[in-house]
Amino acid sequence: MDPRSYIESIARELSRAPGRGLVLSPADAQLALRWHARGVALAEVVAELRRAVQRTPPLLRGAIRVGLSLQVIEKAIAARSARAPAAKADGTSLSAGLVSAARSPVAGREGWHALAQRSDELLARGPQAYWSEAFAALLLALRELPRERVRELGRALRARMAPRPPTMGRAAYRKSLQLQLLTTASERLGVPPREFLL
Repeated sequence: MDPRSYIESIARELSRAPGRGLVLSPADAQLALRWHARGVALAEVVAELRRAVQRTPPLLRGAIRVGLSLQVIEKAIAARSARAPAAKADGTSLSAGLVSAARSPVAGREGWHALAQRSDELLARGPQAYWSEAFAALLLALRELPRERVRELGRALRARMAPRPPTMGRAAYRKSLQLQLLTTASERLGVPPREFLL
């Protein structure tokens, strides 16, 4: 999912809370973009938001509701991200599933296979370690593709890119673009196989 869709989905969910509109504050938008860059699943953010709304005490008569902010769930999201998934629900390791996906004929197959074998170890160190390796594997894979297909990918990426918000650091924006490139390449070129997007 591209950053704009990610932020809009969070804004829609947040707008259901009393006292909120459909637009995120600059601070909330920056926080959401950081989560996107770290690979935090939208479902996790929505689940935490819903829990926060349920914990909000009822409004006393005559009081004014202060809108819910993403800052309220920041610690919960950080804690969930720290517990990177080492295994699937059926008990098999994540790497076993990715190794299986890497067997399909795909550009940069050796790189995806190497990433698959190290995925459990990388995710144990944190999501960013995995995504950095995945981006490096993608760059190698793109060298094996015809130039026109790579240009097509570039056009698709530019169509979904959002400008860097003034409040967002360059490093976070660069990570967000890398995730967008991985997602777009998987959708358009089948590289990486969709299983690698976790």
